[in-house]
Amino acid sequence: MRIALIGRPGSGKTTAFNALGGARQKLPGTLQDECPVVSVEVPDSRLQWLAEMYKPKKVTPARMEFADYPGLPKTEEKGKPEVLASIRACDGLALVVRAFETADYAYEEPKANPLAEARGMLEDLLFGDYAILEKRVEKLRTQVTRPTKTQEQDRRELTTLEKVLHEVIEGGKRLNQLELGREEEMLLRGFRFASQKPVLVLWNHSGNAPDVAVVAKELGLSTESVLPLQASVEEEIASLAPEDRELFLAEYGIAQPVRERIIQVAYASIGLCSFLTAGEDEVRAWTISRGDSAVAAAGRIHSDIARGFIRAETIAFDDLRAAGDLRAAKAANKVRLEAKDYVVKDGDIMNFRFSV
Repeated sequence: MRIALIGRPGSGKTTAFNALGGARQKLPGTLQDECPVVSVEVPDSRLQWLAEMYKPKKVTPARMEFADYPGLPKTEEKGKPEVLASIRACDGLALVVRAFETADYAYEEPKANPLAEARGMLEDLLFGDYAILEKRVEKLRTQVTRPTKTQEQDRRELTTLEKVLHEVIEGGKRLNQLELGREEEMLLRGFRFASQKPVLVLWNHSGNAPDVAVVAKELGLSTESVLPLQASVEEEIASLAPEDRELFLAEYGIAQPVRERIIQVAYASIGLCSFLTAGEDEVRAWTISRGDSAVAAAGRIHSDIARGFIRAETIAFDDLRAAGDLRAAKAANKVRLEAKDYVVKDGDIMNFRFSV
């Protein structure tokens, strides 16, 4: 799963990317020579607690990726359409906006205006999608007049896309703000529209953090989606050795690096959660989509476990922590046997019974 970092030139986007840490790799396909990607661990304090209990040989956290796309120019310059097209392959977007002043860069707009910058990028995403929508609608309007095998299917698609176009034009809404039925949403997902993807706004400031609630309201986002950060400070923290990092955080009274919060929010924003397995060999977080069943979770470990699924011995992490250990949790009837169709919850600790 991958989040695209996008921003205007000079927004501090690459500094934010560096702050996320890790080795750079090249993305395949479009823009591969310009676009590095970093794989990061998803911070999860539950793993540390389980590791202290089980003393495993290894601890394996969940992982996700961030990609540093080329700067998105404000004007319609060469390369902008290619960037917009390329980010459609990602699962979510993080818009880095400049909320600081500096004389070290020649900006298109000398004075920082982060709200306008965020709005402008959201509009860029929507306009790029609108062009695709409009072209598809024009094609369908011709197709539905012909007696073909797909005529009825084309009519349903046309009805949905015309409804979406109306909402975009008349209602001024982004695709991820529309109230759609399940079939309509699945249809749009096939296009991989950029403005339908989950969006985070990384407010890159130099000490003047914004009122998150005000920013979120202005942009039509949830408060969880707006994350203030000082990218240059976070980059410095990420570059430190682990022992020096702890001293730095303690000295400045920082409870948690913002990069950790960004990763956690990004992970959740694209519909992911983790179930856990724990034992003497390994304590591990496994990535699934919210709403996945127990048998789907079993398949993440091995297809044989899903094929021979019998039951999933399950306990919520919070219940285990409250009990102190598994024996006490069982005595308190906190361990359950779940069937295939059980909807797995974030933090479930699972042990699968199977036979093949």
